Amino acid sequence: MKIFEIGLMKTGTTSLTTAYKILGYRYKGWSPDINFEFNKSFDYEVLFNVIDRYDAFADGPWNGNDFPEDKLKGCDYKKLDEKYNDSKFILLDRDDESWIKSCEHWGSPVFNRTTKKDDIDKRWVTDRDNLIKEKLDWRHLKYRGIKEYFKNRPDDLLVMNICGGEGWEVLCPFLNKPIPNVLFPKKNVTLYV
Repeated sequence: MKIFEIGLMKTGTTSLTTAYKILGYRYKGWSPDINFEFNKSFDYEVLFNVIDRYDAFADGPWNGNDFPEDKLKGCDYKKLDEKYNDSKFILLDRDDESWIKSCEHWGSPVFNRTTKKDDIDKRWVTDRDNLIKEKLDWRHLKYRGIKEYFKNRPDDLLVMNICGGEGWEVLCPFLNKPIPNVLFPKKNVTLYV
């Protein structure tokens, strides 16, 4: 069984990868090298060769693209489902307002001076309202599509809100794992959200 997180960034992906570690899974989180290599050719064998060596995945390229303007599109969860048909999928959710604030603090030139230039979007300053609408429309479309795809397979998709406080009590039953005797990890939390 493989476990794939297929939501968006800024929804608790770092916390989820830490939870994978605590639960004893061999996991792979954000991987810029694999993301770059895959997006050069969209050859799924690039991903499958890595997936075969791990149990659980979160962030890119495993969860596809985060925004419609992304140059690097990431993989399609449907292809992962076809190849690894006994897998579990996790859709990390978060309320719109705090998600947008976190995205803005990560991608705005006003707030983030440490992210590489390619990830900074000047539209947070020049066209903020339209950018927010675009991001929310894309997010809602992506999440509706995922929920529709899995609508008759409730045992294969977990919608989880780590940022809203959900943790072991929803994750462990979904993965058929006992709840560990440690607090659920909260990593990479945006303090100003």
